[in-house]
Amino acid sequence: MSLHGGNIYDFERGQEGEILDFSSNINPLGPPPEALAAARSALSLINRYPDAKQTRIREAFAKWLNVGAESLVFGNGASELIPAVYRALGAKRVLVVSPTFAEYEVCAARLGIEVVRFKTEPGDNFAFPMDEINSAFSSGDLLIACQPNNPTGRAWSVGECAALVDLAAERGGWLMADECFINLADPSCPSLLPALSRGSVVVLRAVTKDFSAPGLRIGFTASPPDIAARIRDELQPWPLNCIGEEFAIACARYNTPFLSLSRAHISAERERLTEGIAKQGCKPFPSAANFILVRSMERSGEAIQTALLQHKILIRRCFNFIALDDFYFRVAVRNKKDNDKLLHAIARI
Repeated sequence: MSLHGGNIYDFERGQEGEILDFSSNINPLGPPPEALAAARSALSLINRYPDAKQTRIREAFAKWLNVGAESLVFGNGASELIPAVYRALGAKRVLVVSPTFAEYEVCAARLGIEVVRFKTEPGDNFAFPMDEINSAFSSGDLLIACQPNNPTGRAWSVGECAALVDLAAERGGWLMADECFINLADPSCPSLLPALSRGSVVVLRAVTKDFSAPGLRIGFTASPPDIAARIRDELQPWPLNCIGEEFAIACARYNTPFLSLSRAHISAERERLTEGIAKQGCKPFPSAANFILVRSMERSGEAIQTALLQHKILIRRCFNFIALDDFYFRVAVRNKKDNDKLLHAIARI
């Protein structure tokens, strides 16, 4: 089993026809037409190296996000940037709230960094343990807050975000907000971009989720300029290719109304999926994101995944998330036609 969703290649072998991938949390509206056109035009640029200084893409995203261009660093997906942030900060410990994205702990283990884990409980919809975090946080620590959290879909509130920012500043540590799903969240979640001026905040984002482009591997961090310079030094000279860079620049320029339409679609379909799954005797958890965590009351995630593959549908088993077992699975919110197929298949099995 892959550590992540989106591993359709193993499951497609021996299958006839395309598999509907509900294991990967990607914008169901697909890439913006303007960005696809920019990517096609960029094929003429492949005979030259990308801009190592990332000038145009940093300026485009700085204008969109209202941050300084010197605060932005782009990498080959958010996954490349996570260990770069660890090394740049010299983090003594990495603090995570489980269950959450596994790559935080995987990267820490590779770098020999101690991980402190705070467990949340399904009985209270995975509420964040603020008191435990406050007690444990010390100088040199890096706390990671996934906003909204993967795989639970729970969002950190305005008050919780403010408390975490204050905690990092007061204790001499850092806070990294993984906001890779924030632009698809509805209701909207508070971003930590305005808190960059505090000096102890790093924001992680990915073009992958927002604009349905996982194959291009484009992520970025926003941080105080001195930290940004250190993060950049931890990356290869050319983290992006020319096609991905032009695609991302177009996404930044044409983010409106694309993202607002995406959020409206996801919100309506998420509600419909949640209700439909609940009617089949499973427990879907409240989510602000473009995915839903579900607990099966009777059948294992392995059994459900195997049965759904007979209908050419792939879901994300969650047994390898810390604090979850194989009675949990996660489904992405796709378009209405695909979501109807999922609900029909779940009813059949």
